Amino acid sequence: MTIPGKDTRLTPYGSSNLGMDLGLIDDLDVPNELFFVRSNGEIQTIDPAKWTLPVDGEVERRIELTLADLEAMPQVEQSSFLECTGNGRSRFHPKAEGTTWKNDAAGNAVWGGVRLRDVLEMAGVHETGIEVVSQGSDLETMQRGLPLSVAMQPTTLIALRMNGAPLPVAHGFPARLIVPGWAGIASTKWLSGLTVSDRPFVGPFQGDLYVVYDADGTPVQPVREMPVKSIISHPSEGATLPEGAVVTGFAWSGYGGIEKVETSLDHGESWHKAAIVAEAGPLAWVRWEQRLVLPPGSYEIVARATDRRGLTQPWTAFWNQKGYFMNEIQQVGFSVAPQGDSPNG
Repeated sequence: MTIPGKDTRLTPYGSSNLGMDLGLIDDLDVPNELFFVRSNGEIQTIDPAKWTLPVDGEVERRIELTLADLEAMPQVEQSSFLECTGNGRSRFHPKAEGTTWKNDAAGNAVWGGVRLRDVLEMAGVHETGIEVVSQGSDLETMQRGLPLSVAMQPTTLIALRMNGAPLPVAHGFPARLIVPGWAGIASTKWLSGLTVSDRPFVGPFQGDLYVVYDADGTPVQPVREMPVKSIISHPSEGATLPEGAVVTGFAWSGYGGIEKVETSLDHGESWHKAAIVAEAGPLAWVRWEQRLVLPPGSYEIVARATDRRGLTQPWTAFWNQKGYFMNEIQQVGFSVAPQGDSPNG
């Protein structure tokens, strides 16, 4: 599979999905060519000159905006992470249903565009409106309902740019939603319509497909905010490191900024605070480092993040049929080579 503009080191999953090994990233923001791709339908190619965004439903006036209209509105930029609900699904045991993502379906970018609330205010939302239903162009059923309170947050965007460039085709050009902290499914790509509804939206990408079901098939919760998580990006499993190695990783939470990241070499008997070396506010992930001075031998390191609400990672994630919300503490085994030997980390 070839997706234009994408690095060939990305891992293909099916016809229109690409995973990004976090070991490829050495900065806070992920370059567009390396950013993971998750699409439920086929990637769309849309003529921006013919594209419009209608806004209707429980509004005072129906409006229809062109790309030029949106570009003429006040523009904002913000750094925020984006994560597929099934990121890390392959770590569930027994195996859960769905694409077997490793830890490669998350990224951070600077998103630019207009506030969704500015567009809604142009249309004038009736008091009866409680949700904003977004329509994507990839599937007729690609619709998601967003509570009006979330849609009106100043951080919820209609994004037109990604890392300073127009949205790449695979990431929703010419316009997409960005709902910080929420699962990626909420950030509708190839946005083609907004409808303000007077009732909770029910549809396949709102209901059954994006609901957490326990082992017995009982619905537990809808897919909304992503849980706190830390991923070790270096070393990789089984790597051999020099004696003065640096362990690196990323951490994020859909419930607030990251307060701290800790690592342990004794299965949690003792924890050591890692240094947060790059951050860009509460909506973004952080990059962290832990310097190790260890004698030659074999080791296992674990990392856990805690967000500013005090939420921290569990040792074992809640198993669910669809393999959503994998955020259990990650463990990576590695070796330290004697001086003079060649590391391979």
